Amino acid sequence: MIVGFGVLLLLALAGLGRDGRGLPLYGLVCAFAGATVCGGLLALLTSVTLVGLNIGAWIWLRRFAPHAPDRGAVLPVVGALLLLLALGLSGASLGLAPVLGAGVVLIGLCGAAFGPSLVQFTGLLVAADGLIVMACILQSWPLFAAAVALWGVLGALGVTLLPRLAWRRVEEN
Repeated sequence: MIVGFGVLLLLALAGLGRDGRGLPLYGLVCAFAGATVCGGLLALLTSVTLVGLNIGAWIWLRRFAPHAPDRGAVLPVVGALLLLLALGLSGASLGLAPVLGAGVVLIGLCGAAFGPSLVQFTGLLVAADGLIVMACILQSWPLFAAAVALWGVLGALGVTLLPRLAWRRVEEN
């Protein structure tokens, strides 16, 4: 469990400020981390959902121009590390797995706060992945349904808005 969440947190921190090229690997590590904590049908459904949604998002997002991280990507990493420190100090009574799962969600939200629209969208997808992992940790079917619904809303927004934003960026250049 610790190794799975450690790799997951490192991948999330390394992906801040970048586009969605790492989403398939991130989905696999999320599925592994969630499956080490929970079992049964919920673990199977979260694993299949995480892998499928992240591969689908990667297929959709790779058609847009890749974004190379710049020096501004340091700010979300520092912010995420500070939030993880505060979460670890204040949420120690919750247990290790819920604190690490909440940390994954926070890292995704820090990624959604900075950068161009494609990077922000990828950060929101990472946060939604974290919610699916949290559903597995807490063994909560309603949280799983809400996280999948959030993925659906983000997918609809991505299909609608990202092509327009990419076209606008091309017109400005």
